[in-house]
Amino acid sequence: MAKTTKKVDPVTFELIKNTMVAAVHEASTLLERVAYHPVANLGRDRTSGLLTPEGNLICHGHTDCAPHYGTLEICSQELLKDIPASTMKPGDAYFFNDPIRTGRHVNDEGLHRPIFYKGKLAAFALIVLHWADAGGPMPGSFNPAATEAYAEGIRTPPIKIIEDNKIIEPIWNLLALNIRGSKERRADFEAEFRAVRLIEERFIEMCDKYGLDTVQRFIPQFFDYSEEMLRHEVEQLPEGEYEFEDFGDQDIGLPDKPPIRVHNKLTIKDGRMTFDYTQSGPAPHSSWGSSRTTAVAGTLLGTMCCFPQLFPINHGILRSINIITRPGTCVHVEEPGATSGYCSGCFDKCESTSFGCLAQPMAKVKPHRVYPNWLSLTNLCIGGIHPDTGRQYVQYTWAMGGGGARTFKDGPSFATMRFVAFTNTIPLELEERWFPILYTKFEILPDSGGQGKFRGGCGLEKRGVLLGSGVLTIHGDRERFPPYGLSGGTNGCGGYLRLNVGTAQERDLGMYATGVKVVKGDEFCFGSSGGGGFGHPSQRDPEHVLKDVIDGYMTLKGAREDYGVSIKVIDEDTLAYEIDWDETKKLKAALAGKKLPEGLGSHEVNPQLKNLKIIREMSEEEALEDCALVRPPGW
Repeated sequence: MAKTTKKVDPVTFELIKNTMVAAVHEASTLLERVAYHPVANLGRDRTSGLLTPEGNLICHGHTDCAPHYGTLEICSQELLKDIPASTMKPGDAYFFNDPIRTGRHVNDEGLHRPIFYKGKLAAFALIVLHWADAGGPMPGSFNPAATEAYAEGIRTPPIKIIEDNKIIEPIWNLLALNIRGSKERRADFEAEFRAVRLIEERFIEMCDKYGLDTVQRFIPQFFDYSEEMLRHEVEQLPEGEYEFEDFGDQDIGLPDKPPIRVHNKLTIKDGRMTFDYTQSGPAPHSSWGSSRTTAVAGTLLGTMCCFPQLFPINHGILRSINIITRPGTCVHVEEPGATSGYCSGCFDKCESTSFGCLAQPMAKVKPHRVYPNWLSLTNLCIGGIHPDTGRQYVQYTWAMGGGGARTFKDGPSFATMRFVAFTNTIPLELEERWFPILYTKFEILPDSGGQGKFRGGCGLEKRGVLLGSGVLTIHGDRERFPPYGLSGGTNGCGGYLRLNVGTAQERDLGMYATGVKVVKGDEFCFGSSGGGGFGHPSQRDPEHVLKDVIDGYMTLKGAREDYGVSIKVIDEDTLAYEIDWDETKKLKAALAGKKLPEGLGSHEVNPQLKNLKIIREMSEEEALEDCALVRPPGW
């Protein structure tokens, strides 16, 4: 889009910007109300976007699934490589889900809608919605054991699926023949179609009000403004090179199941940031890695959480950050590599290493934007025939758990993953109505958060009894290498999945269980990881430890051994406890002189940034005041 010298005035600038953001947010809210499957409606696993005719991102919704943000522009430009804009007509829409090109897994179904205004292509609306199933051998389409994309689900290049506002039924029938629960998926697709039309309607209303010329002049001005704001922020950071690495638990496609290394080097120079992943490990043989587009999206989100006032992400932000990858590595998997586990795998590590890199310069300038790590996504799918209805079902659920500490505050428990912070916990009662399952437990895991002056949030344990037979698959991570702590704070505890705990049939399924047959009466036990801690545990206020014990976040043993706080039980039933100050003084002194175990495992100190020092401590009120007008993912 050509730039012009005549600028839109500041008032009109804000009105148009907020109108566009409101339009895509309204579309996301529509999906929440009318999409069919629980993961698509109450789960909020969806994103809405508005883009230029060239495929440049203008804005996204502010309660969307954040891993999608950085993919919207790239996948739209890939669409235009296959289908020239000159061939598009009003009433068309295009389906596109190829994971390598879109940067998402095969379940994330993109619907692209060209928007015409008075006969001229003026914009694109884009909806990305997670379908509960996209075909493949495993219900839910997650397949940790896949070595090629062909074993994950049906992939589509950009293809016209709507013409003259009508679904092209032969195309739909081809998709429906290859997926489970096709009637449910049809309902989800109809919701997507209505959502892109809603964005179209709002965009046309905006052009009627302000004029297409004014809107077109606003867009490049908005990009320049965002780019300038990011440069201003980066110029405040000390120049230099900063490195951090993180690991995936295992490549189950190899006999020895080695860990998978993601290495990130940040270079800050002349107000620009370059993230270099070229020293990362090779592409895994199993479905853990990601395409380059995913690496861009993970890096972008990790960066933007450190600059939350710059949301929403747009083309001006995207063009300001340089990301280097090497084909054939785990962050740049090539066709026909398997990528269905990208979100719990490589995406999570690109985001976490970006945080680790940025923590080092941020500690010297804005210490409240230094983040220990959070729990990762764990995709748990169970599918089969519902014993009551005789129909196919696919249940897709995830674990809530522990958020990372802040430099001024404990990490949240009962939290979702930082990179999908606006997804919801699907109510257990709703899942019980939809699927043959009866939940028996959903509660905190005490002592699971990373220890520190400010502790990480605690993980959660969910247990459910199956009321029918089916097939279970989980695609997760963070069992061996849990969320890291900073500045002497320890890592959180890892996640787990077990079957029939406490019985003769007990099994530890791990985070990569694939195609496990389950029967009526089996009970799964699904635990999530705790978040990383910040600062040495000996520095934690004993009163905070006491409150954690009372609230059930910590055991008496954990208080004594991990924090050096001795607590007397006065009356357990009434939660009457008090600190033994004399004993605590001795325990604290001993803990302060104790060298905590170092490593990448549960409740060890990650050696990479164990000595990170922040320029000053900030109160919670002071830190939150700086972000009073924004809500970045994970804050």
